[in-house]
Formats: sequence, C-alpha cells, structure tokens
Amino acid sequence: MVIRVERSEHTSWIIVDRQDAGNSLGYRDLQEITQAINAECSSGSTATVAITGAGEKFFITGIDLRETAEAQSEEDAWRLMYEGLGGFCRAAFNCRKPVIAAVNGYALGAGFEVLYAADLAYAAKWAKFGLPPVRYGMVPPASSTIGMLLGMPKVISYLALTGDFITAEEAARYGIINGVVDSVEQLRSKVEEVSAKIAEAEPEAVAAARALMAEAKMQALSDKGLRTLAAFTARPVVRERVLQFLNRKRA
Repeated sequence: MVIRVERSEHTSWIIVDRQDAGNSLGYRDLQEITQAINAECSSGSTATVAITGAGEKFFITGIDLRETAEAQSEEDAWRLMYEGLGGFCRAAFNCRKPVIAAVNGYALGAGFEVLYAADLAYAAKWAKFGLPPVRYGMVPPASSTIGMLLGMPKVISYLALTGDFITAEEAARYGIINGVVDSVEQLRSKVEEVSAKIAEAEPEAVAAARALMAEAKMQALSDKGLRTLAAFTARPVVRERVLQFLNRKRA
C-alpha cells in the first residue's frame, strides 16, 4: 500500500509512502489517498487529519511524471488530473475535521497545492516548496485560481510562472505555512500539540468553522483550473518535456 494510515490519540495520520518515486502520486495512489481521507474525515475517533510523507526527503512531489507522459489523450488526461488529482483535493476540502499538512520534505506541484485545502501547515527546516508544472507545459490549477486570493499572490505568481522553489523559512515568512521545526520528530510533535488543542474545543463548533472556511476557499477554487490542467496535459509538448526531464535524471 502506498498510503498508510496511523492513528494517535487525536490525529489520523495519512502517510504517502512511495519514496522510490519521490512520493509522487499516480492515478491509483490518488484514488487510495482520496479513500483514506474520506474514511478518516468521517471517523469519530480523532480530532484532526494530518497529511505527511514517509522519510525525510519528500512530502508529495506532485503527479507521477511517467503517468503524465502516458496521458496522451484528453480522456486519459481528464482521468488523471480532474478525477484523480481533483478527487484528492476535493476530499481534503470537504473534510469535516481540520486538515494539517506536515511537510517533511519537497512539496511540489500537487504537494504544494494541497496546502490550500489544509487548515494548518508546518514544515521541517529543509523542506522546499515549488510549482514546477509550467516547466513541462502544464498549469497549476489551484495556485492559478485560489492562490491569487490566499497568502501573498505575488509570491504564488512567481512560483507558478517560473517553476522556482522557495525554502521552508521563506514559506513561513510569506504565510504559506504556520511554522518551521528542526526535525521530523518535532514536526510530528507540533502536529500532535495542535491537534490536542483542537480536541479540547467543542467538536460541532470546530466542524462548523472548518466547513465555513473550506466553503469560502472552494468558491474561489474554480473548476476551470482543473479543466485547464487536464486540457494542457494531453498536449504533445508536455510528453516531450516530461520525457526530456526523465531522461536527464536517468543519465
């Protein structure tokens, strides 16, 4: 299983464990993480849902580029991006519980964009944040829409238009994440600390506040972003650029 679920007293941990592929997500992985989020969000056993990556190098590095290169038809691209990625993001937005991102390494593409669905986010000091889709001829759907209304739009614009990365300290300074810690152990402890505080609050009030915040963000997150991404993914130039990148990595 690529997606593991662990539960502590207050937190459901959803862990992406595909380190041999940089914790990138293919279509089946996206289905799996969507199912895990839906299950944990409807469970009454914990107060929050935390999303993190296995290991100390990768959080989530986006959609599997090999599957991206294979999505040559509009139907395949729609399935991967709108149904797969869109289902993952919608599950996180629709969660009744607060969602916390515990960023333990590279948060790229979809790994960056899931931060919009997270209510809180903390990162290890070595984490990097970026939006590389434009390098391959694709469009970051959430950053191009909701990203213009949340955080610092000029920073998001820079990342979305250049494909460049920023550090965890910069992400905290720009308000993309809540804070930075020194180790994976401290990252987990910080999430547990915040989850315990949330658990002390009245649960129906927490759920209602969370739903209102998510609804406000969902209104800004137009379907047009995902539709545009799916349409762009099927272009031949995307396959060409992705394969060039993968070949450079193998060389």
